[in-house]
Amino acid sequence: MAFNIFSLNIWNLNRDFCDRMRRLGGYLSHARPDIVCLQEVSPVTSTGRPQSDLLCTQLPDMTCLYSSQYQWGDREEGLATLSRLPLLSFESFMLPPAEGDGLRRLQIAALDYHGQRMLVANTHLAFRHEQNSERCAQCRAIIGHLTTAAEYWQTDAILLVGDFNATPMSPPIASITDNTLGLRDLFSGTDLRRNRNTFPDTSPYFAGDASSVRWIDFIFATGRFEVQFLGLALDGKNGDFVSDHVALEARLELLA
Repeated sequence: MAFNIFSLNIWNLNRDFCDRMRRLGGYLSHARPDIVCLQEVSPVTSTGRPQSDLLCTQLPDMTCLYSSQYQWGDREEGLATLSRLPLLSFESFMLPPAEGDGLRRLQIAALDYHGQRMLVANTHLAFRHEQNSERCAQCRAIIGHLTTAAEYWQTDAILLVGDFNATPMSPPIASITDNTLGLRDLFSGTDLRRNRNTFPDTSPYFAGDASSVRWIDFIFATGRFEVQFLGLALDGKNGDFVSDHVALEARLELLA
């Protein structure tokens, strides 16, 4: 059996967030991914609950795991991993800091996939263009934490997703793919990568310039996963942008 994974920077509580969350929840209820990884998740002021918890009210069969990253002005931002697969364990780690940026974090969920163990990691790295060295340090820390988790769970089935604020040919991304874990960039070489961006100026929520339009969101996977489908979702084709990013989707089979 195959499973679906979805990843999106949801743009926290910015403009029209109630309507955006309603449309995001409607999409997830219809698409029914088995794993959802979200970045820029914030608590909703009126409830004190993170946006991911509110999404889970529309997805009652999913376990929701939220981790606060930092306080951005008067707003908290964090990560959320939602899963329909049985949860074996969950850990959250702080990553090396970057000057002028909030603290960044890595989530690692160990999941049971029909009796096989797999790791799903979710992150959001330093955002300034010039901070490649800081992002490289964060990526090295991520690889270290994943290596430890893989050894503990005795598995080489590893997924790493999120907003890396780095382009495909940049040093931080190379530090992810050039390591002993065997992680590969699933969208590398695809038509989607050649013709599209995950931070596009076509979104009505885009706030940037020409240099900001980039592919900066990723799904990495080890060779234990066979790709059945890759796609971009909530990308405006049906007027359905819900963020300044578009979502990544993959349908994968975990090989025995």
